[in-house]
Amino acid sequence: MTRYRIGDRVTVRDATTMFHTRTQAYTRGRTGVVVEHRPEWVIPEDEAWGREDGRTEPFYVVRFRQRDLWPNYTGCDADTLETECSERWLEPAQEEAK
Repeated sequence: MTRYRIGDRVTVRDATTMFHTRTQAYTRGRTGVVVEHRPEWVIPEDEAWGREDGRTEPFYVVRFRQRDLWPNYTGCDADTLETECSERWLEPAQEEAK
């Protein structure tokens, strides 16, 4: 069972770790929308050490507006970037102030 559904707004945790290299630094602390589920997979830390039978977790494809990733972005407002994130790197997005 997955924690997030397609269409959910999520924020990538703004954390660092010596061994985790799969979550791009430019997405950390940024909010996007889940657009696809991926099957459970061995967590990157275990995979990096060759532990193919290691711990698994769900992955999601998250879509970000490029303007949300790079404040000085000069491209079109509709430009997006999609990347895969493991479930433990995501948290529910805070509601935006209106």
